[in-house]
Amino acid sequence: MKQGTLKRFGLTVGLGFSLALMASEAWCQASSTMPRKAVPPESLSTPSRGIGVNDGIITARAKMALLRAVHVDSNNVHVTTAGGVVKLEGHVANAEQKRAAGDAVQSLDGVTAVQNDLKVEGAAGH
Repeated sequence: MKQGTLKRFGLTVGLGFSLALMASEAWCQASSTMPRKAVPPESLSTPSRGIGVNDGIITARAKMALLRAVHVDSNNVHVTTAGGVVKLEGHVANAEQKRAAGDAVQSLDGVTAVQNDLKVEGAAGH
């Protein structure tokens, strides 16, 4: 590369970086003045219009549903999703929490099945 071309390339990259930085600062300022809205619980099961629900969205909705579940301590529950099948792993305090965790995610949009592999603390073999 010739030295003049190298200088122009460096200036172009520098200018592009500066513009990107200014745009991100403007976006941050604009978004900080926007009112924050809470996500209503019913939106966790609202289907996405026109598109299928992907596994990442299902996992996020399942985690939110577990956090909202009254009878579930979800601190030790790990959630993964593959092909619409939600897998619950980890441990809970009792059988009621295990059942409630499965129930909490079963009705979410896009969930085809729940594989509840939660272990009950204090159960034989745990």
